[in-house]
Amino acid sequence: MHDATALPRYRDLDQAELDAEQRAIFEEIGRPRAGAVPAPFHLYVESPDLARSAQAVGAFCRYRTGLPPRLSELAILTTAAYWGADYEFGVHAREARKAGVPEAEIEALADGRRPDFADDDAALVHDFASAVYRHKDVPDALFAKAVARFGRRTVIELTGLLGYYSMLAIALRVFRVPPPA
Repeated sequence: MHDATALPRYRDLDQAELDAEQRAIFEEIGRPRAGAVPAPFHLYVESPDLARSAQAVGAFCRYRTGLPPRLSELAILTTAAYWGADYEFGVHAREARKAGVPEAEIEALADGRRPDFADDDAALVHDFASAVYRHKDVPDALFAKAVARFGRRTVIELTGLLGYYSMLAIALRVFRVPPPA
């Protein structure tokens, strides 16, 4: 008897197998990425409306929040580590390095440890995200500190980023997407 949790579920989509609506969103997602479509979207394209909506939210969360890329990538890595989403962690570890997240912080997150942060902003973003995952809430003092530092709008955007990347991480886990090569 096979262990039901060991069966593969993920597959790269073959564009030739897509219907017109699926192909259109697949191409739309790949256009700004030189044709490369990230693994989560190989899943979501099977539901074109979900793919289109997720792509729009993802573009905002990744590129247009009030957080600088370094802090966004740190929040994404914290999320990926929480969910054990190896694909997401691998992809965003590369992006985090490019954005200036120190290697020691990336390694600590990969090992499930709280990093010794180089700056207070990174510690604040990590502690905020960790509180969300650990307590399903953020203590008043931590919330007030985040709002005082980043502003309410950016805290709302950070919260949205955590939700979006959690959504991706859940899909990556459920469909057992392997880590990037």
